[in-house]
Amino acid sequence: MTTVDTPEIEVLVVGAGPVGLTLACALADNDVRIRIIDKFEHWSPLSKAMTLTPRTLECFHMLGVAAECLQSGIMSRRINHYTQRGRTIGVADLAELEGDYPGLLQLSQSDTTGILDRAAAERGITVERGRALIDIEVDGDSHRCSLLDADGRTSTVTARFVVGADGGRSRVRQIIGADFDGAEQDETFIMADIEMSGFPHHAHERHQFWLDEGTFLAVLPIDGRMFRLVSTCRVASAEVDEEFVLRRFSEVLSAVGLDAVVLGNPYWISRFNPRQFIADSFRSQGIFLAGDAAHVQSPIGAQGLNTGIQDSIDLAWKLALVLRAKAGDALLDSYHDERFPVAQALFAYNNMLSERVFGRNRWKRRRLRSQNKRLRRRAYHTAEIAKLSQFAVSYPAPAGSVVRSRIVPGRRMPTCTLTSASGSFDLLRELGARRHVVMAFAGAHDTDESLVGQALEKYRERLGDDAFRAYTVHDRTSAGQRFDRPAGPHALIDIAGRCRDRLGLQPGDVVVIRPDGYVGAIADATSLATLDDYLDRLFV
Repeated sequence: MTTVDTPEIEVLVVGAGPVGLTLACALADNDVRIRIIDKFEHWSPLSKAMTLTPRTLECFHMLGVAAECLQSGIMSRRINHYTQRGRTIGVADLAELEGDYPGLLQLSQSDTTGILDRAAAERGITVERGRALIDIEVDGDSHRCSLLDADGRTSTVTARFVVGADGGRSRVRQIIGADFDGAEQDETFIMADIEMSGFPHHAHERHQFWLDEGTFLAVLPIDGRMFRLVSTCRVASAEVDEEFVLRRFSEVLSAVGLDAVVLGNPYWISRFNPRQFIADSFRSQGIFLAGDAAHVQSPIGAQGLNTGIQDSIDLAWKLALVLRAKAGDALLDSYHDERFPVAQALFAYNNMLSERVFGRNRWKRRRLRSQNKRLRRRAYHTAEIAKLSQFAVSYPAPAGSVVRSRIVPGRRMPTCTLTSASGSFDLLRELGARRHVVMAFAGAHDTDESLVGQALEKYRERLGDDAFRAYTVHDRTSAGQRFDRPAGPHALIDIAGRCRDRLGLQPGDVVVIRPDGYVGAIADATSLATLDDYLDRLFV
């Protein structure tokens, strides 16, 4: 065996699934020198985690890959809930969401990986497949990583930071000795990606039947001809074979009155006991965990992969700011502080769903299932689709924060329709998981850009022009009006002030949006103190 030392890099990403590739692309867009390795020589051709939430699609939009995902998948805008006898209980209608992605996208994880792999290649990143991490030697701020190729050759690479996105059996997590606490459920999940004909319901929507025996049947579209069927059984997964799975799905389809449905040949069959585990810390000095390496989620909520992708978007811009000496090391602590509670909350949500689906206490199960009827109530429906979309994910707002009715620091920045001199303004692409955007909302006749002059100087001095963009948003009756039209690349038009009014903003308000699309701070016209506080937290 020959050991070769390679030039030092800034970040080594371990694991080239969707989570690791998302991080690699976001880091590359931040001009971070990286390498990404994966112990497997090829990614899995199986569909596996195939639901992408609207929030994940917004993250992909920042990286420029959302459009290709949409072309390759099926968008399910509605989730229909039925009793065992086929009566509609309630409907979760994600088409009511604001934003460009009002639905859950069904896309094979293999396709998602391929799209991100090509995006990485376009950024000059070559995924080093068949190369495994063996060990990490920490020396101050440096991490000397030992690698092993499939042919037995060894090499080393020194990196400032290492990120483990290497799945539930993470080698990085083992190396840092993080506790990984959790449990495996008794119930066995069965899944089949299978041809199906004669299904009487809309083939692009998702359908969930709640069986009286304490299980369920979920039907997810793959391409209009292929569907994913999901159910549970109380047989140990080790005793469940392919014949059992197909027989069980035939029984369940019959139980919900779908005897006419004909199952074809399965493309993929899986059976497993769901596990929920979480690492006690997502950071150990310069080593980080993301995705399944940090938290393994039950698939019942279909949010595990999405949460991992959003881990990467949260971490990428923070690493970049620290590497460029534009932020203090304490910013990296906020990765665990923000993402750990998100994973914990998702655990609790998944546990509730598990009790609703197959809880052994029949009365508690009935009570939880009855909540589906509340989807007919506007407030409950709005809250539920916010959870499904992951728009409800938020981080604590600092004490003393300025808040508005629709904009709160620590929460996702809502979509707002603004126009620039060259056409529609794409905020997500402007953020790109790489820069802050500062927007100052001027009044109807105010063209004085000194409104944010002091703030902009502070951001320019401390973040640099490449790490933030500033815009003044003008209230005008028309983007194309001839007179009194703001000019310049940093002028935006809010037609008739509709966006400002919808968001509950006041003339003179300044909004800072983090690179990941969350609101960092809001200041009103009377004081810029909250902006000072936000910058100070970045640089602690």
